[in-house]
Amino acid sequence: MMNFLPTLYEDELLYSVISRYKQMCGIVSKIALAKDLFSEKTFFTSILFPQHLNKLIKNFPPNADIGLEELIQKHTMFNFYTAYLSKELTRKIFDGMANGRGSGIENLAGLAGSRVKLNEYLKYCPECVKEQLETFGQPYWKRSHQIVGALYCLKHEIPLQDTIVLSSDHSLGYFCLDEDVLSPVAPEIKFSDEIKKFNLQYIRESSYLLETRVSRKDQSFIMDFYIDRLREKGFASKSGSIYRVELLKEFIGFFPKHYLEQMQSSIDLSNETNWLYHFVRKNSKNKSPLRHLLLMQFLGIKAGDVFKRRKAKGKLINQNSCTRMEDLRNSQPDDRGGESKKTNSRRARNDFIDWSQRDEDCLQLARQAVVILLSAEDKPKRITPSSIRRAVGVRRWFSHKNLIKTCRFIEENTEDIYSFRIRKIKWAVKELLNKQCGATIYQVQLYAGFGGSNKEIKSLIEKVMQRD
Repeated sequence: MMNFLPTLYEDELLYSVISRYKQMCGIVSKIALAKDLFSEKTFFTSILFPQHLNKLIKNFPPNADIGLEELIQKHTMFNFYTAYLSKELTRKIFDGMANGRGSGIENLAGLAGSRVKLNEYLKYCPECVKEQLETFGQPYWKRSHQIVGALYCLKHEIPLQDTIVLSSDHSLGYFCLDEDVLSPVAPEIKFSDEIKKFNLQYIRESSYLLETRVSRKDQSFIMDFYIDRLREKGFASKSGSIYRVELLKEFIGFFPKHYLEQMQSSIDLSNETNWLYHFVRKNSKNKSPLRHLLLMQFLGIKAGDVFKRRKAKGKLINQNSCTRMEDLRNSQPDDRGGESKKTNSRRARNDFIDWSQRDEDCLQLARQAVVILLSAEDKPKRITPSSIRRAVGVRRWFSHKNLIKTCRFIEENTEDIYSFRIRKIKWAVKELLNKQCGATIYQVQLYAGFGGSNKEIKSLIEKVMQRD
């Protein structure tokens, strides 16, 4: 059992509390510390998601007035990293922290395979340290300083500094925030006023998530909410199709380029796999809270708005699109040139076709088809007039000469074989990296389905891998 429990300060990491306890008791041995904390050889394996907290609480001294809920919500990063996860995942992570789950918690939270990497080192604010020394006689690690993407201290509006303490050190040597962990030479950090403004707003929204246990929503609801906002801003059609080019251009024009680099969210317009386009698609992958907040900032949405909303239209209008698709199919003559064998009402409906309206409808369907082809989780399919028709579920009439906009769109979006090969190679590399530590050229060649003997493909894979 612990001899005493140090005072838990506002916004203090549990890791910081344990570090102060270790220092105040003069404990040197890691095993001795574990016995004090858990009465057995049990260790924390994560600063963000400390585990076995029920065991820890049982070893608190009798006068300790803190329970599991308060410990997790006010002294770990749980609230921030689970804010955009489903209720089921949030519960699993909470239970894992309470009773132990091993390294699976980071996987559940979507951190393991995320392109947004966690901070390498624990951070601090020099002004906060001064205040803490004056008020408490010792400094401590603050949660809000460890938020991924936080460049500033929200209270003092000065840049945060790195220490030498690794934030992902799974061996977890407990270090207090003192002179021993400060960088020997702290570099002078300067950002433009514009970046400072954007980042302080980001931290305010992040802090809201960190301090508030918001009502969890399913990924599908959150995506529907975004599509509603994108539609309001003119970046999506009534049917929910995203105007990809317009969205990307406006987004990179909204944020400074250097800021997106700092936030690990740069966008290359020439790269069809850029994160923003994939972010606004519906899929089951967990997405970084950093990128949620960037998109919300771009759309002028507060962090709490999505959690207060009860309904979202999103893709619901696609039911009408499906009806429209059926109408389009049923109102066409068959491909053999004969008259479609439909009811009299359908035959009457064919007497006059508003080709301008038909063109707009087909254009939306073609756009949706391209989105479907690009967003498929399995092996990529080349975007061609026939693959677009198959995705829509129609026949050759979809290329009718009167469908001017639709034909132009299909022509502009048809992939040449070289571009398709590059897309398939990038897909294979990404898939292999998610499944294993690395990927060889030969592995990529086989996984993408090119076979292992094509020297031209081998050379192309090598170029793509070197470039990325």
